[in-house]
Parts: sequence; structure tokens; C-alpha cells
Amino acid sequence: MAEPAKDRKASSPAPEKAGEHKPSARSRARGQQRRSQRSVFQYITVLFAAAFLLLLMTYMMQQRLNKAEIDDLQQSSNSTLQTLENIIAERNQLRQENQELSDQLEDAIQAAENSSDTAKELERSLQAMDWFWRIQRQFSRGYTRAARELAEQFEASGLVDALPDQSYAEPDGPSPKQQYAELYDLHF
Repeated sequence: MAEPAKDRKASSPAPEKAGEHKPSARSRARGQQRRSQRSVFQYITVLFAAAFLLLLMTYMMQQRLNKAEIDDLQQSSNSTLQTLENIIAERNQLRQENQELSDQLEDAIQAAENSSDTAKELERSLQAMDWFWRIQRQFSRGYTRAARELAEQFEASGLVDALPDQSYAEPDGPSPKQQYAELYDLHF
């Protein structure tokens, strides 16, 4: 009978060790609570990480957009600056052309005034030569009295000084002014 007792001992469940005991419902609930707390913490961590990644992506996209806008503004600024420089250069060129045209206008006005003065002098000289020609003609026809009256009118007109100082027909000959002075001295 010793054998059957051995068999009982061998077949019967082994007695539990002193430090080991089956988990109770309470300790299982605590373990499950800890696991669920860890799961919630892990879930929240994943959510925060995803939110952080989304914020980082948003920031990067915003930076890219800002850089594109800055580049566009820089190009626009450069274009505007170039246009402004072109306008300034054109303005300076127009000022220079205006100054040149003003100088040309002043020269033309001066030339016109000189031409006008020359034309007036030539007109006076022509009138004086006409008087001299008529006086000489009266003398050459023998009308000394008519010539004298014409000479007095000629002197009164103030055109005597308008007679030319040189002879155009005979460069070495006496000028009309010298001829009139000789005629006047001889006959008046």
C-alpha cells in the first residue's frame, strides 16, 4: 500500500508554494486598470505626436508660402525699381534734350533778332540809297533846286548815316557816303 499512497501523492496536485498564490479579482482589476491607464497614456502620446507633426507640417508650408510671397514681392520690387530707374533716366534725357532745344531756341531768337536788325539796317540803307539816287538824278538832269530840296528832306529824315561806307560796285572806288558828302559840299 505504500505504492498507492505514492500514487496519490504523485497524482494529487502539488501543494502551492508558500509565496505563490493565485491572483485575486482585486489584483487582476488593478493590473487591468494599470494596463488601460498605459493604453490611454500611449493613445494620448500618439495623439500629441500626430498633432505636433501636423503643426510642424503647417508651419513648414506657411514658411514656404511666405518665402514664395517674399520672392514675388522682391521680384515686383526689383521690377518697380528698374522701371523707376528707366523713368529717371528718361527724365534726365528729356531734361538734357529740353536744355539743348532751349539753347537752340535762344540761338534762333538771337539770330532772328540779328537778322531783323540787319534787315532794318539794310532797309534804311536801301532807303538812303534811293534818296541819294534821286538827288544825283536831279543834279545830273540839271534840276539843282529840286536836288537841293531833296537833299534837305534827306538830311531831315536822318537817313544820311545809313548810306553804305563801302562801294560794292567798285571796291576801290568811293563809297556812296563819300560821294554824297562831296556832292553836298560842292552844291549846297
